[in-house]
Amino acid sequence: MSTPFGVDFGNDNTVIACARNRGIDIIVNEVSNRATPSLVGFGMKNRYIGETGKNQQGSNIKNTVDNLKRILGLNYDDPDFEIEKKFFTAPLVKNAQGGVSAKVRYLGEQQEFTSTQLAAMYINKIKDITHKETKGNIVDICLSVPVWYTEKQRRAASDACKIAGLNPVRIVNEVTAAAVGYGVFKANDLPEGEPRKVAFIDIGHSSFQVSIAAVKKGELKVLGSAYDKHFGGRDFDLAIANHFAAEFKDKYKIDVTENPKAYYRVLTASEKLKKVLSANTQAPFNIESVMNDVDVSSSLTRETLEEFVQPLLDRVHIPIETALKDAGLTAADIDSVELIGGCTRVPSLKARISEVFGKQLSFTLNQDEAIARGNAFICAMHSPTLRVRPFKFEDFNPYSVSYFWDKDEEDDDHLEVFPRGGLFPSTKDYYLVQKG
Repeated sequence: MSTPFGVDFGNDNTVIACARNRGIDIIVNEVSNRATPSLVGFGMKNRYIGETGKNQQGSNIKNTVDNLKRILGLNYDDPDFEIEKKFFTAPLVKNAQGGVSAKVRYLGEQQEFTSTQLAAMYINKIKDITHKETKGNIVDICLSVPVWYTEKQRRAASDACKIAGLNPVRIVNEVTAAAVGYGVFKANDLPEGEPRKVAFIDIGHSSFQVSIAAVKKGELKVLGSAYDKHFGGRDFDLAIANHFAAEFKDKYKIDVTENPKAYYRVLTASEKLKKVLSANTQAPFNIESVMNDVDVSSSLTRETLEEFVQPLLDRVHIPIETALKDAGLTAADIDSVELIGGCTRVPSLKARISEVFGKQLSFTLNQDEAIARGNAFICAMHSPTLRVRPFKFEDFNPYSVSYFWDKDEEDDDHLEVFPRGGLFPSTKDYYLVQKG
């Protein structure tokens, strides 16, 4: 019997949840952390995946590949790739299929691995962590992906699961998984008649996603979804790191941007500083021997940080307004605004979102684990051996699906089968007749 488990494949960290003991449990990794770093490192004899990869990233920076989710199924010539490149320390190259591969030194020689292979290596590690913790047969998986993933990227995610020896019973949108968790675990608070209109906002390490859903007891319908692909915690980290890089160049006459290891240390310290400033108005910034045996020190206030990220804050309203428009609703129609994702702890972001909706925000879901819990429940729904409470959900289709053919005597050369904005899963039957 397969133990159903759900994976929130995050850009920075991944959370695993498992359906067992009449509930949903979060699986801890080999060092008892509830989240596992999403990266793969390569050495002379071994691969370093997850916690071990994170521990040696600073000393093995050119052979460590992170941000796996951002390049999975992505074409090398895609405009998004130009933006993604600046976040990678390992060299990225174009492979024979036109996709993205990482060029690393492994087992004493230069090797290239496609984004799907890298994701499969990582998912296999996740499978191993789950097996060691549950002692169960790990086969069925529900994996969540961003709402903006194309069909090609979703298939790449599915292929990565299959390479890892898993059966992907469902590839689900991340915010939808969190909404399912909300509908299932908050069932006692939900109405049975008129559904509650809830806005689910997920701002994680690399992206900002919004879904407007109608939720009632036993049922969920996603009415509209929108996103900003390049808005997340890493953009805040980058803004802080670039500020200090410029300051240190002037103050200490060193340019950390020219040294990948030094810049990585500044970036890591910037992430810690951002977290401290979420709870404090001012914080120190110190790194010993960052470069050329130079110790650096400075400080930053929350007010100054907000000035750095003002261009990001000015974009907050766009995905929200787009999702509301797709749903045919206004901000006044929303009954509750649920926030998830680590970046939603930033005070200026919370204030700006609250301002857009004109109401108090809700944090009833676990910001780091809600998606994984929803995934585990969805996986359990597909299990033939587990009984779960009945729950029906319909998702929002962000892309249109069309059927194309060679134009001969026919008037048209394509047919739009599923328009953008429709609900799925859905089925349509067509009878096509060729002339002549």
